[in-house]
Amino acid sequence: ATSAEANQAAVQAGNACYKRDDYAGAVAAFTLAIGAYATAEVPAQLLSNRSAAYAGLKEYSAALSDAEACIERRPDWAKAYSRKGNALHGLRLLDPAAAAYRKALELEPNNAIVAKS
Repeated sequence: ATSAEANQAAVQAGNACYKRDDYAGAVAAFTLAIGAYATAEVPAQLLSNRSAAYAGLKEYSAALSDAEACIERRPDWAKAYSRKGNALHGLRLLDPAAAAYRKALELEPNNAIVAKS
């Protein structure tokens, strides 16, 4: 398999693990996929996915780090701010979490998932 195929397989494995609540497996798979990129070139979607998996493990500091890196890459993406809000909420930083959710809604006012957060 080419490195691109191997990377895609890691992403698919991460998504499959996440869907069955195997957050540790998802973190491992997304970390493998992320490792195929230079730091500045890691796609925001991968960071978002790993942030969600870290949150599933209640590893909120790691989730926050990935969410913030995601925002650096896609500052106009509501989901990145939603991930940040989830991580901050998990860390019990409620005012910053609320601010992150507000930013997500500002970017995507009709996002029902963010609206429920």
